[in-house]
Amino acid sequence: MMLLRCRPAGILCMLSAALAGMSLARAQAPAPQPPAARFSAAQAQPQAPAGQARPAQPAPVSPAPARPIAAQPAAPPQAQQVQAVNIAMEDQNRVAHDTASLRGDVVVLLYADRNGAEAAHEIGKRLHVHFHPGAAKVDGPDWIRQPVIGIAGWPAGARTPNVHAVAVACLPEIPRAVHPVVRTRIRQESPHVPVWLDFTGTMPRSFGMQPDVPNILLIDTQGRPQGVLSGEIDEAKYQQLVSVIERLRQQAQPVRTASAVEPAAPAR
Repeated sequence: MMLLRCRPAGILCMLSAALAGMSLARAQAPAPQPPAARFSAAQAQPQAPAGQARPAQPAPVSPAPARPIAAQPAAPPQAQQVQAVNIAMEDQNRVAHDTASLRGDVVVLLYADRNGAEAAHEIGKRLHVHFHPGAAKVDGPDWIRQPVIGIAGWPAGARTPNVHAVAVACLPEIPRAVHPVVRTRIRQESPHVPVWLDFTGTMPRSFGMQPDVPNILLIDTQGRPQGVLSGEIDEAKYQQLVSVIERLRQQAQPVRTASAVEPAAPAR
């Protein structure tokens, strides 16, 4: 579980202070795409067979916007014609991360500009504690190491899908020369929890981003984007978000075969 515990808005304010007095040309951020656009089933590609090894170098994220999160139950995984993506970034320590390495778990990417960072932080922290109740009693490195809650009716011995809430700092306007300053500041504020740094505008370009508010991308256990939730998150929307995450975990339940539930016939 990866979530920024510091105050992202404070980090961005310090970055602004670090940039003060410098004559820098700010690169224009890519124009956000409407998150309501849907994936085309005709463009979906078949998934690799189970057990097949992934390439050594992850493929870049597909530049297709995710559809909005639906309030109604999602279709079973085999019925969804959505292409899996791999979103890869470095954190404040220049450690590489990607969503492909989190396959088997639900990934929640919380991204925003500097004005929406504080609200996104609060949502992510609340989600983490909801799915990892032990985090409410600890701090520091142990906060991200707490076990995920179980799922009712889950097969004994089967791995339970985790929920990873990942903080993504969208900073495409920061000049490359100042990137080391950004990393240093975030390391000071978040020494234990990785913060993914989007210096190239991957999230707003690929999935759309509303300014000044949280943007939340859900990725299911097979690496497929399930939708983007953008805007102010009231209690009703938060509960909807939790329900969708739980549903995505349930859909990953292993299929019980006849041999798993029926005793084998005695040998003659």
